[in-house]
Amino acid sequence: MAKGKKRNILKKFLQGRLKFTEFAITNACIAKCSFCDIWKQHPKIFVDKEKALAAIDRLAAFGVGHLTITGGEPLLHPDVCAFVERASARRMNNAVLNAAPTLLMRNDILKRLDDAGCDLLSISFDSGDPVTIAESRKIPNIMEDMARAIEMVRKTSIKTMASVLIWNDNYNSLEDVCVRAKNMGYDFISFNYPTFSQSKVYPLGGEGISLSRDKVIEGLEAAINLRKTEKYGIINSAISMRNIINYLKDPGDTAFHCLGGNHVLFLDWFFDIHPCMQLPKTLGTVLDPEMKESSLCMPPCNDCNMSWYRDLSMFMHGMRSIPILLEAMGGVKNFI
Repeated sequence: MAKGKKRNILKKFLQGRLKFTEFAITNACIAKCSFCDIWKQHPKIFVDKEKALAAIDRLAAFGVGHLTITGGEPLLHPDVCAFVERASARRMNNAVLNAAPTLLMRNDILKRLDDAGCDLLSISFDSGDPVTIAESRKIPNIMEDMARAIEMVRKTSIKTMASVLIWNDNYNSLEDVCVRAKNMGYDFISFNYPTFSQSKVYPLGGEGISLSRDKVIEGLEAAINLRKTEKYGIINSAISMRNIINYLKDPGDTAFHCLGGNHVLFLDWFFDIHPCMQLPKTLGTVLDPEMKESSLCMPPCNDCNMSWYRDLSMFMHGMRSIPILLEAMGGVKNFI
């Protein structure tokens, strides 16, 4: 991460204004995952370039210090590098999600992302078994493509992260997934917690993530133990994962509520800001000149266990967040 981006994040954090945002720039996707219905949506939408650049400027003005560019498959958008470049110009740390690794080997995209200032590529990685991951994503030879893509990324300054969904196939074999990811050359691993969403924009669900509460807890306990080994670059806070376990056992016993709609946001391809992917509620349109930073003031929420929003919220609970901050700094020292 560039020094300017680090200083910007620290400044906004000390001001109490730091925000994290996911910006979904398209609903088009090559993958046909069983636990996500975005690929079924019609019509296919690609955000307008100039409007998206203006949206990134507004997000920066609202205090956003980290931007994750997602989809669908964001690499299908012809202007994705321009969006990364604008985020970098606004001193935002940024990540681009990827579900189809073959796209990373086309059209000189890695060089263009690197030149634009991309900090992180987060690649979906749900199983250590090539047959299983090909079937779950409906992309033939995805593991082989992923290995070649990671080798190419390692020649750039971009870091890589295996984005691992805890689901029926791996909740009891997460170390196998971590070993495969480490051997492939990933810099980091993040775990996504299974959740359902009835959002019309971002529907999530399916049989693959229909785990019992006990199985999800088993997976999270395993993830906590794997993080303690410090062998795999797992970025999820153990304290955050323990918070999710407490939520699953008894929502009323959750110490840290989600700050979606306050410090963590979701911007969809219609340029509407949501507290998170799951909630249909909108806080306004980012391009509305009347919208102010003060509009982003949802009360704490405890309605789901969506990982990105719950994990990042952990950093924004004042003095209670100090142990989480110290733990996270140790886990990502090679990144920052």
